[in-house]
Amino acid sequence: MSNNSLLLVDPNFKTASSASCHLLLKITNDSFSYAVIDKDSGDIRIIFDKQGCEDIGQEIKTAFETDKHLAQKYGAIKAAVHTSNFIFIPDEWFDAENLTVYSKFLASDSKIYAKHHEKLGFNTLFSLDEQLESKLPENTDLHPQSSPLLALLNHLSGDCLLIDFTAASFNVLLAKDKKVQFQNHYEAETAEEFNYFLLLIIEQLGLNETVPVYLQGIINEDDDYYNTLLKYFNNIYFFLPAGKQDSELLADMPKHYFSGLLALDLCE
Repeated sequence: MSNNSLLLVDPNFKTASSASCHLLLKITNDSFSYAVIDKDSGDIRIIFDKQGCEDIGQEIKTAFETDKHLAQKYGAIKAAVHTSNFIFIPDEWFDAENLTVYSKFLASDSKIYAKHHEKLGFNTLFSLDEQLESKLPENTDLHPQSSPLLALLNHLSGDCLLIDFTAASFNVLLAKDKKVQFQNHYEAETAEEFNYFLLLIIEQLGLNETVPVYLQGIINEDDDYYNTLLKYFNNIYFFLPAGKQDSELLADMPKHYFSGLLALDLCE
């Protein structure tokens, strides 16, 4: 395993029980992580995370060829995959029988997928890199990278800014009155780059210092990214995994590191 990857395995996990588990995959533009969740007990059995992936397609290919944990038969496989080819369509404008009509809005000729967010009243249409998609198991339930953030809205109150970090990028969602106002993904390898995009978001969305900001992913209190946020916001919180805060496997880890990954289990 490379020096920028992490693997935690429950010593009591038996591969024979994998059929009662869900495999969750989070694939960003620069990171790859997965979790195995026992659906009978709710326990987290395995956590894997690798940051700084230069070729994410090759990373996924190698992982499925060499990682024995990924070779098991799981009850369900869900993957949230980064893509710049996505749009939101309100329910009243959505034609589920004719997805090709939306192809002109996506910068891709690949297959179009749709995910309905019933409580939010809209659908996400997206397409994926075909080479990357082909490296995933055929029975994978595919989601855009935004889906875990959207699934967490029911666990937040009022207006909020939710930011999910990798080591070199971040995914952001703004909600007002439980409705999505903005969602996008940015690459930021330094705190200076993050500061630039943050100021752009604040200006364009008209945010003030009182809006609650919830953080998850690869960020720590008092690091450069956190201190950048402190310049503009007064209410900053680390967001813990929904329903899995007491996992023994994460006892010695910053639990917010994996909030976005584990939220994928909430996605339908």
